[in-house]
Amino acid sequence: MQTLSTDLGVDTLTITHVPSAPELLHADAGAELRWDDRDSDHEITIVSGTCRVLGRRLQAGSYAYIPAGMAHSVKAGAWGCTFFSVASATTAV
Repeated sequence: MQTLSTDLGVDTLTITHVPSAPELLHADAGAELRWDDRDSDHEITIVSGTCRVLGRRLQAGSYAYIPAGMAHSVKAGAWGCTFFSVASATTAV
């Protein structure tokens, strides 16, 4: 079992997936929203419509997880797409 030292200068604790405030985004039919190389993980939950993320077709109720450092986009389908977007940073304390 691993324990942390009581000396604050010796060990660090890494807390992962500290989410930012979720954003509700909408992309009109055929629109493409891009995210370049990021410092945080990205989670996308589709609320309505359809879209493509990393080559996968997603519909309402679908979820995609994109790890930090991976450029990606959301390309809306024929009727557009509404989705929640949440970035989760990795933080050391």
